[in-house]
Amino acid sequence: MSTAQTPISSLSGPLDGGHGRPFGSPPASLVAEHRYLMEEFLLEGTAQAYAPAAGSTIGLDGQWTVEPATSAAYRTRVYVVRPEDPARFNGVVLVNWQNVTAGFDLGAPVMNDLAPGYAWVGVTAQRVAIEGQPPLTPAMPAPPGLCAWDPERYGKLHHPGDEFSYDIFTQAARTVAADRTLGPVDPLGGLQPRLLVATGESQSAMRLGSYINMVDAVEQLFDAFLLNLHWGVCPYPPNQPLFDSFAPIGHGLSAGSAAIYDRGRAPILVLNTESETLRCFPVRQRDTATYRFWEMAGTAHMGGGIVEKMKETMARDGIPSSLQLDAGNDIDWSYVRNAALEHVVAWAVSGTPPPSFPPINVENGAIVTDEVGNAAGGIRLPDLTVPTAVHSGTNAGGPVAALTGQSTPLTDEQLSELYPDGDTYLTAWNGAVDTIRAQGLILESDLDEVRARGRAVAAVRWGS
Repeated sequence: MSTAQTPISSLSGPLDGGHGRPFGSPPASLVAEHRYLMEEFLLEGTAQAYAPAAGSTIGLDGQWTVEPATSAAYRTRVYVVRPEDPARFNGVVLVNWQNVTAGFDLGAPVMNDLAPGYAWVGVTAQRVAIEGQPPLTPAMPAPPGLCAWDPERYGKLHHPGDEFSYDIFTQAARTVAADRTLGPVDPLGGLQPRLLVATGESQSAMRLGSYINMVDAVEQLFDAFLLNLHWGVCPYPPNQPLFDSFAPIGHGLSAGSAAIYDRGRAPILVLNTESETLRCFPVRQRDTATYRFWEMAGTAHMGGGIVEKMKETMARDGIPSSLQLDAGNDIDWSYVRNAALEHVVAWAVSGTPPPSFPPINVENGAIVTDEVGNAAGGIRLPDLTVPTAVHSGTNAGGPVAALTGQSTPLTDEQLSELYPDGDTYLTAWNGAVDTIRAQGLILESDLDEVRARGRAVAAVRWGS
């Protein structure tokens, strides 16, 4: 593949007017609480697509050879959340590929991204975010794109198609890189980064997998990658649509099944729930000096508080959704994501990799369960080592609703066989928290909240 890079894009802003805030952004109170600034910019330029190189094969191993294909003009948005005081900046920029699976643009920093002093950059890389999408069924609403949601603020945006998303993401990241050209518009306000970490969840993690397979060897722009909720699917070039990527082709494989090419250049950590297990199993990879695969047994793609947070954002921004967002699996695994980020950053700085964990056990195309009914193997969070429910990464509500998983409480009889009383349960729960703390799966800042979850369960089940 040619080593020539596409031209540097241009940046304008910060934006104002319209609704007065970036779409899908974090609550202003959270930003202010941590003394951060939030600004939004227009990014425009010419992006290139990538196509399989002549005579090459795009396959399961992820070792793809591509070449520049067509090019097209684009105009998208980037929003930045950064410390007001440069002294609070920890030198790390998180560049997030915004997620569009719900039919609109989602992605925002959480409290644990702001407290340590990260700068966070959300890149609208895909067409659906800007142009909107038709309803998945006649009975479902059609989510509006950014142009329709706020014509004053976003009316000039334009996206030529997802085959150009990879180069758009690269060009956006260059505007916040250490060697960027400092012009009149600097999205980082003069902050000087030492690390760029690419992040993305679900469909965005899939796209980042394709980015690593196709683009990273040439651009070498990111110092590390954190892929949350990767499906074992990397859309094939030049532009394999989402639903085509998931089309079954037999033996547990999908049309877009592919490994992530671990070429040893930059650390890659994949953090998955049980929901993605069977999709990932056919292309599961071994841990290496630059690759880690973490799979949390009993957890769900949209488990814990994820659904409620999404509902809050949708209600505030007045967005209909084609997703069925009913509560299901109640394991909140967000603290593992926070720990994973810290591991990735330390890995990129020191070269010391995070711990390895066994994957979830799979036999004959099915997840193996333990004596309680929870998945065997994988990362064992306290909810599984000290169970009060059977937790699953799926449910019978259909392919979309299944993302929320389910939690089925154990009966009183089952509980009594495991724990004589609430105090016994709570002692075991706190011991399990100590175990994941020693394993590096929880940060000190999250300990109190996770211990409190055990107390809440004990109060409900034993009245103690």
